[in-house]
Amino acid sequence: MRKIVVIVVIVLILLIGLAACNLPGRVNQPDGAQLAQTYAAQTIEARLTQNAGSGPTTNPGDPQTPSDTPQPSDTPQPSETPKPTATATLSIPCNQAGFIKDVTVPDGSDYAPGATFTKTWRLKNTGTCNWNNDYDLVFSSGDKMGGLDVVDITIGSVKPGDTVDISVDLKAPNSTGDYKGNWKLRSDDNQVFGLGSSNVAFYVEIDVVQAVNFEIQGASHYSCSGDKIVAVKVKNTGTETLESSDVELKNLDTNGVTLYIPYNTPFTENKNDCPPMTIDDLEPGDVYYVTFNMGNSSAEYRFTIALCTGEGGGGNCYTRGVTYDLP
Repeated sequence: MRKIVVIVVIVLILLIGLAACNLPGRVNQPDGAQLAQTYAAQTIEARLTQNAGSGPTTNPGDPQTPSDTPQPSDTPQPSETPKPTATATLSIPCNQAGFIKDVTVPDGSDYAPGATFTKTWRLKNTGTCNWNNDYDLVFSSGDKMGGLDVVDITIGSVKPGDTVDISVDLKAPNSTGDYKGNWKLRSDDNQVFGLGSSNVAFYVEIDVVQAVNFEIQGASHYSCSGDKIVAVKVKNTGTETLESSDVELKNLDTNGVTLYIPYNTPFTENKNDCPPMTIDDLEPGDVYYVTFNMGNSSAEYRFTIALCTGEGGGGNCYTRGVTYDLP
């Protein structure tokens, strides 16, 4: 028992000695200034640790750099209102003509070989300059038909907007066929011009046939029982009696074609006869009318008339044409 107690005492003494060897020496306590610095350093360290994950921080004493203030997004500027396009003002030339009508020799008129005739156009001054007697009619292209290259015309003073009839003397070629000659005007300062802004030519167009057995002397219309009657004046210039008519009628506005069957009494004695078509033949030298009932239509028509020596369109047939604008 004593041995045990002695051993315990010895162990305790050894433990106490070991403890004494490990006790720290005297430590100098920091003064107040050291404590304040330590405290400040710890505070800064704590803040740095706290803000480590949230980006840079500034010390309280550092000058503050203002953060960039978000700039307002650009406000869309209103688009420019399209300015109205300036309307182009058409410039009317000094010299320009407009076609009114064929006063004589409608297109497709028939003439015997070598026959002379006078072509007259009615034109309108659609330019801005006056026409005078120093203006000329000049051949442009096609078939000259005996005409001159330059034709002096006496027209007086034709102001813008006025109309004038201009004529040229021509001669049918000696060979049968269709012929067309184009003409223009020339001003007193040698400017050649025609119709409209494109300066197209006005023209004369004829058919030369071997035998002219009748001629067309004009066309007109009148009213009969509420219908419009077109009367084409014809003269038998041959040596044969003409006993029937066969007619093709073409509406030039629509290009529609109507065929008239031969009549036993194809001629009308007077242009105002109602009913028309009471004469059965056209003897040499006679002047009658070939008439057409047009109802209430209004258009420009081309009448191609065939007059024949036999009834019902038989025998020898001779063809002539005329254009008529039915109002």
